Amino acid sequence: MKRTCRAAVLSGLVVVCGGIGQAVAGQGFWAGTTVNGDVRAYDFTRHYSGPVAGQQAFALGGALNVLTGSFYGFSVGLSFYTAHSLGLNNSNPALVDGTLAGFEGINTLGQAFVQYHNRHVLVRAGDQLVSTPWINPSDSRLIPATYQGVLAAVKPIKGLTISALRITAFKGRTADEFSQSDLYNPRNIGGTGGLPNRTEPGAGALGADYKGAGLKAAAWGYEFYDLAKMGYGQASYTLPGGSGFKPFVGAQFMRETGSGAQYLGTVDSTVYGAMVGVKHANDRLTIGYNDLPAHPGAFGNGDVVSPYTTGYATDPLYTTSMIQGMIDRKTTGHAFKVSATAFFLSHKLRFIASYADYFNTLTGTYGSARTNETDLDLTYFLGGAAKGLSIRDRVGVAHNLPVLHRFVYNRLMLEYDF
Repeated sequence: MKRTCRAAVLSGLVVVCGGIGQAVAGQGFWAGTTVNGDVRAYDFTRHYSGPVAGQQAFALGGALNVLTGSFYGFSVGLSFYTAHSLGLNNSNPALVDGTLAGFEGINTLGQAFVQYHNRHVLVRAGDQLVSTPWINPSDSRLIPATYQGVLAAVKPIKGLTISALRITAFKGRTADEFSQSDLYNPRNIGGTGGLPNRTEPGAGALGADYKGAGLKAAAWGYEFYDLAKMGYGQASYTLPGGSGFKPFVGAQFMRETGSGAQYLGTVDSTVYGAMVGVKHANDRLTIGYNDLPAHPGAFGNGDVVSPYTTGYATDPLYTTSMIQGMIDRKTTGHAFKVSATAFFLSHKLRFIASYADYFNTLTGTYGSARTNETDLDLTYFLGGAAKGLSIRDRVGVAHNLPVLHRFVYNRLMLEYDF
């Protein structure tokens, strides 16, 4: 019965969302205020062939974003996020996926910032979204992760952005409030644990991003205080191609050591990555490889300490998939991933498919030498009176996982962006 109700809610939103107003825009601090956001209905299932019971969850929610106009470069931004099950989930919490909307629903002010912005400078202070390789929104549920802190960015020349970031608190995808925690702290649903009953002082980062003449490059340094220090770089180059087909190549490198008290233990981690592919307009085919060598005696046998992506599977490695990535399992190894993206029906239909093979170092906490994952992702973007509305289904199948064995993931989403 609840499954039928969930389907009815998804169908009803097609009609309701079409009536939501468009963004409001104007000139000046108040008249120039813009309002936008999204409404998202999400049906979410996990099925395992191992002894663990499957889980399911439904939630309806979204975001309302308000940004004032500029007054001598200054503006204020607010984002309100909400996610609720509407009483349609199982009464047994063990059978509900808590990573979608927690277990009691969420209402939260995820962004509340003041910023100064002109063509060359951005300074933002307060609660905000952050988009860097290893500190990012991880927006694959209903509510993105947001951060409390200060961001400064300058654009000294065309194509180059230099950024500095200091975050002091974190609000995960299922949290109502900010806290001095991260995804190793069990208070954040969906993380991997390891830091019970601790508070964390946050992180600092300095980075440079460049885009121009077929080249995309980024270099970032992070300090996750009392956990780890990380240096990360990635670059890709698109070669000129005939007949609209453009080959590209890429590489990434990460080196990480300990910081301060090293509450997760000794940190000694290195990642190498390479990528080749070809694209034609928005269609693309990519082959990626990552190597994460073992360092016995270190955290996770040489695994990466990633406080704001672990368990979320949202790190920037070329081989990270929907269900699993190399760093979420606290072991080492290497992996290959083949992925393709294609658009049809005048870009109204997008299809993404990938296959990844993971070769893992066996440890006392990770007991599968080889796992794999196949992901299929289909999105239909409506137009006309329903412009902004999309229907998306993501299916992932992973094999040979410890305990869970075969893991089948299905995420059905109906979203309206306004």
